[in-house]
Amino acid sequence: MQPSPRRASALLGLFVASIMLAGCFTSTADFKSDAEAFIAGKVAAELDVVFESVNCEAPLDQAVGTNFACTAISEDGGLYEFDNVIDEPGKFTVNISRRP
Repeated sequence: MQPSPRRASALLGLFVASIMLAGCFTSTADFKSDAEAFIAGKVAAELDVVFESVNCEAPLDQAVGTNFACTAISEDGGLYEFDNVIDEPGKFTVNISRRP
């Protein structure tokens, strides 16, 4: 049984809003590559979609509060956008800002 689109959207909002990654980040490129891998893997699975491509900007720096964006294109051509924020050293949150 599949959840209704409204319920799935609500659950996804809770899930994505609470996603944080921890790691040993030595450069802004680490945030970029880890966000790309996380979106292509766990976020795609949660959305039940396969992304053909995921591209993130490297954050300008590693300071808490720094934002960086990602885009993903699904197999059916749907465009997804993500606004991410560095929450603390080595951790960031992924937020879906646009989906088809």
